[in-house]
Amino acid sequence: MSKVCVLSQRVPYPPNKGEKLRTYHQIEFLKRWGYEVEVLSLVETAEDKKNALALAKHLGISVNAFQLGSKFTRYASALLKGLPVSVGAFYSKMLQHVVDEKLKEGRETLLLTASSLSYYIFNSPHFNNTQCRLLMDFMDVDSDKWAQYADSSSLLMRYVYKRESKGIKKLEAKTNQRFDECFLIAREEAQLFSSSVDSSKEITVLGNGLDFEAFYPAKVQSCAKKISAAPHFLFTGVMDYKPNVDAVLWFVQNCWPFIREKAPNAKFTVGGMNPREEIKALAGSNGIDVTGFVDDILPYFHQTHAFVAPFRLARGVQNKVLQAAACKLPIITTSMGAEGISFANADNMWVVDDVDSFVAACVESIENFELSQCKAQRSYQAIVSEYSWEQQLSPLKEAMAKT
Repeated sequence: MSKVCVLSQRVPYPPNKGEKLRTYHQIEFLKRWGYEVEVLSLVETAEDKKNALALAKHLGISVNAFQLGSKFTRYASALLKGLPVSVGAFYSKMLQHVVDEKLKEGRETLLLTASSLSYYIFNSPHFNNTQCRLLMDFMDVDSDKWAQYADSSSLLMRYVYKRESKGIKKLEAKTNQRFDECFLIAREEAQLFSSSVDSSKEITVLGNGLDFEAFYPAKVQSCAKKISAAPHFLFTGVMDYKPNVDAVLWFVQNCWPFIREKAPNAKFTVGGMNPREEIKALAGSNGIDVTGFVDDILPYFHQTHAFVAPFRLARGVQNKVLQAAACKLPIITTSMGAEGISFANADNMWVVDDVDSFVAACVESIENFELSQCKAQRSYQAIVSEYSWEQQLSPLKEAMAKT
C-alpha cells in the first residue's frame, strides 16, 4: 500500500512540542520514503486551521481538518456512553464518517498517533472486514500516566483520573490485540505495557530523534569563571502540562532556596508557552524568569550553563533532555526524566531523585567545571551518533515495508 493516512489528535505543525514533533517527523519521512501521505487532524481554533494549511504547504501533502464541537458536549457524551473522556475530547462525527469510508475501501495504511483515536476504528461498522493495514503509535503508556496523576491529586480528581486510566487501559489492550503493529517510544515503555496492559503481542520500540539543525551547541562556550559568578539553569516545556508544572514547582519549592544559598547570583529560567498562574507567580523574584511563549527557544539553551529536568510525573522520552544534550549542556535530571534515553547514566549526566542529591548535583555543576563539561561532551557525542530521525524511525520504515 503506497498510500498512508495519518490520524492526529492535533495538527502536527509547527513541530514545537512533544507529540507534534514526533508525528511531524514521521509524516516528513513517510513522504521522503515515497509514500502518498494524507493527514486527518482535529482542530478547535482558527490558529489550528492555519497550522493545517501551513503543514500542507510545507510538506506538499493533503491535510484535512475536522472541527471539534463544544467541550461540554464532547465530554458529557463520553461520560454518558461510558467512554474515557480522552475519547470524547477528540471525537468528531465527520472524521468518523471519513474513517468509515477508508476502512470500507481498504486501500490504505492507517497510522493513528494516540490510543484514544483507536475508538474511530473499533466504532466503525467496517472494522472487522477492512483490508486496511492498521498501525498505532501509542507514544507513551497513557493509562499509566493517568494513574500517576491519580496518585498525586485531590479526592475528586483522583476518581476522574482513575476512571480515565482504567478506560484507556482497556482501549490500549484491545488496540494491541487487533491492530497490525503498535509502537512505543522506549524500551521501558514497552516493558511496562507488557507487564501492566497487554502481553499478547510484542510492542515495537519507535524512538524520537532530534533535528540537529534546530538544536546545536553555542559557538561561544561559557567559561568556569563566568559560570561561578552567574550560574544559570534552564527548564523548557509547555507550562500548562501537569508533569512540567509539577517538575518546576518541586524544583523551586524544594531545591532552589538551597542552590541560592550556595550561589546567590544563580538564575533559573522557565521557558515555554501557556504558563499557569502558579508558574507566572514565580517570576521576578529569587532570580527566576518565566518567559511564556517564545518564537525561538534555542537562544535560551545557549545562554544557560545547565539544564534541569526534575520530573516526578512522566511517561516516555523527554525531548527537552535530548535538546539539552544536543546543545552540549550539563543535565541534572531525575530517573523519570532520564527514562528511555540510551545514554542517560552517571557518566553523561546527573541522574538523582531526592532533594538533597538534586541540590548537590546543581551545585556541583557550578563548582566543578571540568566534570560538567565532560558529562556534557559525552552526552553530545552520544546523541549525535544515535539520535538522528532517520535512525530512530527505521522501525516505522520496516513496518511500512510489510504492507
